[in-house]
Amino acid sequence: MERQPAGFGFWMATSLLLCVVGIQITLGVALMINAALCERLLHLPSHQLTRHPLVMGFNDIVEFGVVLAFGLYLNRPHFRRAFPIGRITVLQLLGVALCVLGAWVLLSNADNLLRALLPIPQWLLKLFEDLFFSKDRLLFGVFSLVIIGPVTEELLFRGIILRGLLSRYRPFTAVLLTSLLFAAFHMNPWQALGALFLGGLIGWFYLRTRSLALCVLAHALNNGWVILFALLPSDIRDMTGIPGNTAALFLPWWLNAAGAGALLAGFWIFRKATPQPPAMPEGPIAVTS
Repeated sequence: MERQPAGFGFWMATSLLLCVVGIQITLGVALMINAALCERLLHLPSHQLTRHPLVMGFNDIVEFGVVLAFGLYLNRPHFRRAFPIGRITVLQLLGVALCVLGAWVLLSNADNLLRALLPIPQWLLKLFEDLFFSKDRLLFGVFSLVIIGPVTEELLFRGIILRGLLSRYRPFTAVLLTSLLFAAFHMNPWQALGALFLGGLIGWFYLRTRSLALCVLAHALNNGWVILFALLPSDIRDMTGIPGNTAALFLPWWLNAAGAGALLAGFWIFRKATPQPPAMPEGPIAVTS
């Protein structure tokens, strides 16, 4: 007898994210215990282990890898259907780059206002600076923010969660729910607004192309702008340099206009390059019982 598995619902997607957080906590506790032992026995500073780039990268791969495997089991797609590469044109890539850059500029104003109303704790600022923006860790910042983060998060959020939700909900609802989960996953309000908008934008890219590779590239571009603007020698307050805890200062009008123009141009170019969305992905396959 054959039965059709129930669609991949919102609470199932939430459970997957809780699994990621649970594995993160478990690995973090185990790492701190190991670091404390190394500090006691080998007299090595504990932060050398807990914040080592290779250790942090390994943790990301493990925690997302376990949950991705579990999500594939629950969603039951063929691997190539769950993680489609797709064909990417130059115009599509240009449209994506402009959309992401324009959105990033415009969202900077909202981010500045939020940081003024709800200041970022100094320990969190120091952690971000030490991990991603210090000179001796610049390569790790690029590796983590531009490669590891986009690949693992897009495999989960667009490859597993969004594809699964599309089997039960309308496209708009599925993208919205995925974006909300994506924002909540960052676990701090200072990244939530940007993550919400970015999740919706990448979800739209996925609906138009069914290309997970394009989603990874869009995510990588967004994170890459952060590093690029942090390293620019010119000074645009609250935009260039390492994000700080400052008063609400809006960007110059010409920069906002340029951001809006880039966003609109990116939408237009991408729509022209992708005139018709491909067919919806197949739902869960039938299983024999």
